[in-house]
Amino acid sequence: MLKLLLLPALLISISLSGQPAIKVEVSSDTIGLGETVDVTYTIENGDGKFIMPDMKGLPVISGPNSSSSFIYQNGKMTSDQSYSFTLMATKEGKIIIPKTYYQSGSDRMTINPVEITVVQSHLPAESGQSQPEETGVKGTREKRKF
Repeated sequence: MLKLLLLPALLISISLSGQPAIKVEVSSDTIGLGETVDVTYTIENGDGKFIMPDMKGLPVISGPNSSSSFIYQNGKMTSDQSYSFTLMATKEGKIIIPKTYYQSGSDRMTINPVEITVVQSHLPAESGQSQPEETGVKGTREKRKF
């Protein structure tokens, strides 16, 4: 009976013992004033500790939010942990989220800083035509992975 209980624990520890993959995603790398941007750190198959970046002085309006998932499929275990937050652009320039770390046992992985450019939103001022609800800045958004 004891062997039956130890087998799943052994399988889980073996499948999680490899180097974790860390992804950083931003909903956009360029935003206009007053717009928001979502930043998500995802750790795949990690069993360590994510150290949140220092968010002092940054315009955080939501977060940190976390989620996790564990999937056991075809004899293989995978896991994901995600940490996300939302920032709002309050002034032109750059929002820089400092580097951070992921600690797994004695290994410490560095996660590079994330830079978001904030531009002034420009609406075309043509007489006699109504202005669109969304600025041209939103049309150039793309999701970026670091």
